[in-house]
Amino acid sequence: MAVVAAVLLLLGFAALVFFLVGKAESAGEGTWSRFVYLFGAAEALVFTAVGWLFGREVHRQAAQNAEVRADQATTRAESAINVAADQEAKGRALKAAVEARARLLPGQSGVEERGIGTDEPPADDVRQLAEFARTLFPNR
Repeated sequence: MAVVAAVLLLLGFAALVFFLVGKAESAGEGTWSRFVYLFGAAEALVFTAVGWLFGREVHRQAAQNAEVRADQATTRAESAINVAADQEAKGRALKAAVEARARLLPGQSGVEERGIGTDEPPADDVRQLAEFARTLFPNR
């Protein structure tokens, strides 16, 4: 509907221009100044309509591009959230494994002391934890 109105304004403006060109020689000074005022008002309306017609297409394309970028950003954000949740789960699993091994260290009550005479956990336990950490967080 708005496009039809804009096109009708353009056609009306063209008709007004042809009318004014035809009256240019025969119109008196007072009549001609009224025509100029009429032309100025019509010109403002027509330029607004033309600007709307061309601007609408430009803004529609810009809006579509912005929508595509927003969809891509949403997809990337969802992917990042999933990766973060996965990394958090791996970190919690590693923490639980380390805490479980720490409870088995010498000096803890009710646990057989391994590696007597040293303050460090047995090398096998450390190797197992290191392997578990490498499994959870592989080099990329």
